[in-house]
Amino acid sequence: MNDQQVMKLDLAENSALAAATLSSFPAATGDVIDFESVPFEDRLWWDDGEHWTRMAAELLSSYAQPSGRIAVIWGNYLMPTVTIPVDVAVRHAQEILDAGPHFWIYPLGGSVLIECLMDGQVTVVTIPPNRSHAV
Repeated sequence: MNDQQVMKLDLAENSALAAATLSSFPAATGDVIDFESVPFEDRLWWDDGEHWTRMAAELLSSYAQPSGRIAVIWGNYLMPTVTIPVDVAVRHAQEILDAGPHFWIYPLGGSVLIECLMDGQVTVVTIPPNRSHAV
């Protein structure tokens, strides 16, 4: 991916994004969202990388502006949170998945957070209205 397409968030931006998204939800074991106590919009499962690539394209066409950007927040804090254009994310969906472990996708300016787990589970959840905002 081209460096100009990918923007790494600094610590302050990352903290603001986490406060507006992940911090809106209780965590289960580890840092994944506890969906036993939070209602979600949709839950899907991918079987392999090719299936994930198709699913990512469908999810982003449903929840993100085509000319917009998404943030990718990895569950591994060694990986920097980045923002990338939606079309680039679709083209590189397999690379995003391969970076693992689990991660979240936040369409900037949107109202949903998409949690992607390595076991194939993908869950879409609405961020409480007073929390979501663009970074």
